[in-house]
Amino acid sequence: MILRISLLLTILACLTFTPAAETTKFEPAPAANNFASTAVPDSLASTSSFYTFRRDLRRCASPRCGGYFVKLVNERRTRCADNRFQAECYVATIDWNGEAEPESDRGLLRGTIRPGRDQFRGFGVFRVAEVWNAASANQPAGTFFRVRDRGIRCIAAPCPTHHEARLNSTVAHNIAGVDLSGAGAPDNAVSDANAAMTGANGIIVAGDHSAVSGPGGRSQMLKATQFYLRTTKTAKSQKPCMKTGCSGQVCSDHEVITTCEYRTEYECYKKAACERQANGDCGFTQTPELTACLRRSR
Repeated sequence: MILRISLLLTILACLTFTPAAETTKFEPAPAANNFASTAVPDSLASTSSFYTFRRDLRRCASPRCGGYFVKLVNERRTRCADNRFQAECYVATIDWNGEAEPESDRGLLRGTIRPGRDQFRGFGVFRVAEVWNAASANQPAGTFFRVRDRGIRCIAAPCPTHHEARLNSTVAHNIAGVDLSGAGAPDNAVSDANAAMTGANGIIVAGDHSAVSGPGGRSQMLKATQFYLRTTKTAKSQKPCMKTGCSGQVCSDHEVITTCEYRTEYECYKKAACERQANGDCGFTQTPELTACLRRSR
C-alpha cells in the first residue's frame, strides 16, 4: 500500500512540474512582393508632361481650326496656353522639334504648351520633346505608366520584376511583371518592348492591375490594353512647303483644308515666302514686310 501511494505521488509530481508544450505560430513571411510595399518614387520631372493628342477636323479658318487637341494623361484637367484648365486644350500647331511625326493620333507626346506668336498669336502651340508610338490600333484603357524591368528574378513567384511609375505623378510601385498580350500588338513589337524595358527609357503601358499570388506572397501584375515605344529623333521630312488653305493662308508640306472665311491679313501671305524654317517646320518667313503688313491688318 505504501509503495502504491509513493508511486502515485511521484507521478503527480512529474505532471505538476513538466513544462507545458508550447504552440508555435507560423506567421507568413513579410510581404516582400506585396504591391503596397515601398518602391523608390520616380521624380515628377521624369514622369510629367505626357499628353494624348488628336487632330482638329473642324472646317473653319486656320489657325482657329485645323490644329490639334491635347490633354495630359491620367488627369481630368489640363492647363492651356491661356492658363485656364480645360478637359483638353486646343493648339494651333505642333512644333515637332526634330521628332518624327506619328502617322496617327494613337501616339503619345511629351512636351509643353506655349502661347503662340505671329500668325498663331492668341492660340497655343505645343512644342514636342519626345514622341511615343502606339504598338497597335487598340484604343488605350486604364492608367498610363512608364515601366522598366528591374533585372530581378526570384525562385518563388510572384516576383517584383518590374517597376511602374504613374505618368504625371510621383506614384510608383514594384509589380510582378507586365502582360502585353492584351494590346494586340505584333510579335516583333512585343519583342522590342521587352528589350526596351531593360533600358533607361523603358516603355509606356496603358492598362489595369490584376492580382497574382503564389509561394512568394501576393502582388499585382499590369495587364496592358496598349503600349508605346519611344521613337528616335530623325531628320525632318523634306517634302516641299506650299501655300494651302482656301486663301493660301497656311504654309505646310501637306494640303490643309479650311473654310473660305476671308480676313484682311490673308493678303499679307500672298507675297510672303512659304518655306522650311530653322526648326524644320514649314512656315511663312517673318520678314519686316510681312510683319508690318500683319500689324496693319489687325
